[in-house]
Amino acid sequence: MRTTTRTLTVAACALALAGCTSADPTTQDPSTTAAEPAPTASGSAPTGDPTAPVATDVPPEVMLPETSWQGTGPEGPREESAGVVDWRLPESCDAGTPTEAIAMRTVAQGSGEAESPVGVHQVVLLPDADAAVAEADRLTAALAACTRYASDSATTYVVEQVEVGAQGLGLATDYYGASAEGSIDDAVGSYLALTRRGPAITLVGFEGGEGTIATERATATGLAQEAWGLLCAYDEAGC
Repeated sequence: MRTTTRTLTVAACALALAGCTSADPTTQDPSTTAAEPAPTASGSAPTGDPTAPVATDVPPEVMLPETSWQGTGPEGPREESAGVVDWRLPESCDAGTPTEAIAMRTVAQGSGEAESPVGVHQVVLLPDADAAVAEADRLTAALAACTRYASDSATTYVVEQVEVGAQGLGLATDYYGASAEGSIDDAVGSYLALTRRGPAITLVGFEGGEGTIATERATATGLAQEAWGLLCAYDEAGC
């Protein structure tokens, strides 16, 4: 705060002078200093840690709603649960539970009765993007390890890249091994897709059903794209 000091100067009165005068009231004390300028915006303290996780849970809002599954095949009840569980992969491609998972949510849409498919959607949150990249790599290796095996159906698995999010991957399950002599697109089977966004990974696909791989792939990748969009809370750029 600026302080103005008025100095009263008294001079000796003499017979030759008319009287006494005072100093100009606007005169400033030379010892007074100006106030320091206010800090600029560039000098303000940071408001937050840019490396802090954007989200720390997997709420119901990041899961595909029931309406998204309408017309895709699954019919019947919807079951939703929170907690870290195994990835919903075919038994021969088992990858166990996600490594370093902070939170996870799983939705199963449909009853699976009368050969109808069950829609599956899983989202897992990892500590950071690096951990999610490592988990996606682990899943990629597990799917790549799936091989044709001799059983009552000679099921064949085919791994594909999908253009959804980061590290997008698709797994086609050819029930009867028809792709060994023909196109995988025409084979009867199911399909699931995996993709990553920041520290989150999502799996979307179908268990069971009697559609062709081409049809199931188109449906699963379309749902995976929608599911990826719901993960914007885990993206540094936000929604």
